[in-house]
Amino acid sequence: MGGLRRGLLCITLISTASVGSAYADEADNQYKKGIAAMQAGRLEEAQIALEEALRLRPSHPAAELSLANVLRKRKQCEKAIPHYEAVIKTQPDDPFAHGNLGFCHATLAHSTDAIRELERATTLAPNDVQWHSSLAAVYRQAKQFEKALPHQEKVVQLDPNNTDALRSLANTLRGLKQFDRAAEVTQRAIKLLPNDTELRFDLAVIYRAGQKVPQAIAAYRDALKRNDRNAEAWYDLGVLLAQDKQNADAVAAFNKYIDLVGDTKPTQVQGVREQIKSLGGTAH
Repeated sequence: MGGLRRGLLCITLISTASVGSAYADEADNQYKKGIAAMQAGRLEEAQIALEEALRLRPSHPAAELSLANVLRKRKQCEKAIPHYEAVIKTQPDDPFAHGNLGFCHATLAHSTDAIRELERATTLAPNDVQWHSSLAAVYRQAKQFEKALPHQEKVVQLDPNNTDALRSLANTLRGLKQFDRAAEVTQRAIKLLPNDTELRFDLAVIYRAGQKVPQAIAAYRDALKRNDRNAEAWYDLGVLLAQDKQNADAVAAFNKYIDLVGDTKPTQVQGVREQIKSLGGTAH
């Protein structure tokens, strides 16, 4: 009888182990299916497969991280956050988990949490551009330009020909009222993209903010030669020209603003017409 019980117990253990192994194998199959779907851009299909992998094997860090990434890409950051947090519990030094968790918090305007996680990511991966860039953006949004600066400088150091990074650095420097350096950085970006009109408008705005009127006027005119449909640039140019006592040119610039804006901004247009009148001109 005792021998029979031992035999039954052995069969039970073997059966249980076989079921566990089958679940593990199927979890891996679902994980692989989810990864393939994610790489093919079929995010909904990837989400279903990865959720199934985690159902079959709740402790599956790779599936957890991949599911979090899929949810983030599907703009479901609230659902992604607990999965990133689960990964960090088992892999506390994973910079991608911390960085993407920080990105999700930033997307949801959780600035304190975003900064904490992105700071951790930049510590763990000091030469990873994306985490420094994301952290600098969060600091800029919070108007903490002095904290944004070293991270944005690091991005430019790692990727010196990235015009988006240069533009962000210039914006950070503007926030710190370092206008000369902001202009220098913007000029570097213009050399890389000489036909980019927005960078030329940026340069004009920087000169204007730094109260360099002649340089600002020249920069606005240069930008408007390439794109004369920017109504706000015509208005800014008119203000600067009036400030520089170039009244006739100021009137022409203000009228160009009126022509472009039309009836879409009646209050602003009325104010511009009054400025034209004060300059001795005739408004359109």
